[in-house]
Amino acid sequence: MIPIIFIHNQNSDYLPLSLWQARKSNPETEVILIGDSENAHFKHLVTHVDKRQYLKRADEFAKKFVNFSTNSHDFELICLQRWFILEEFLRQNNIEKCLYLDSDILLFGNVKSEIHRFRFFGMTIAGISGHSNYINDIEVLSEFCQYIEKAYESPEAISILEEKYKVFRETHEAGGISDMTFFVEFKEEFPDHIIDIGILIQGKMYDISMNYIEYMHNTGGIKIVNHSKNGEVFLRHAKHPLINMQTLHFQGDTKVHMKRHLFTYSFALDVIYYSNKLYILYQKAWKKTLGKFFR
Repeated sequence: MIPIIFIHNQNSDYLPLSLWQARKSNPETEVILIGDSENAHFKHLVTHVDKRQYLKRADEFAKKFVNFSTNSHDFELICLQRWFILEEFLRQNNIEKCLYLDSDILLFGNVKSEIHRFRFFGMTIAGISGHSNYINDIEVLSEFCQYIEKAYESPEAISILEEKYKVFRETHEAGGISDMTFFVEFKEEFPDHIIDIGILIQGKMYDISMNYIEYMHNTGGIKIVNHSKNGEVFLRHAKHPLINMQTLHFQGDTKVHMKRHLFTYSFALDVIYYSNKLYILYQKAWKKTLGKFFR
């Protein structure tokens, strides 16, 4: 079994879109959402798993974590914790391989054939991010988790991170030390462990981000993509013919464009999508009023 796995906290209006597209593009593949009580209602769409069962190592890491980023402490922490959660989930369920996706990604490629293409590498990244990560070797994922832990294991290690952050801020207005930092360094140290699939390989590519438009035909700040009748997605590149896109990544503000990039209308999806938007309003109202009495 090569499942497609998402890890998501709470609820989001775009979450059913990524889950739906993963199922649609790979109907014979199990789609798993490792989440919490606020997104447990998606158990009728995919396999929902309570992340609390897989937090042992992530919770231990949280005690050591120091935030060196303009992003919030909680945001950067969960971005790192997810790799510990994923490894723990895979090991406890005897799963050797999977595709991990961020929940703002629409998947169009076939997981079984694609993971075989990258079989000589333990993991994949797109650009500098693990948002489209084929785990071909769980031991490489384990090494990566250990690599992160080591970076926070002592005051001396923390000092090194603090200095890296100072250097980073000299040329960047926002951001800082994140899991992307460790993916880049891990790949530099172990180039045979990770392959970048955010570049053109055998006519196919995984989207770094829809607003990353260098050399791409674009409009409104996002890539222009074309959809074929067989479900494939293509884009035009200034230096190449049509590129077969295996994913589209709607980072940040581009999430508002996700729904129209599903390309085909589905009444069932509309019911799920708009019902979830109403449910989000209910969840917010509950937290604001009655939720404080049930903590």
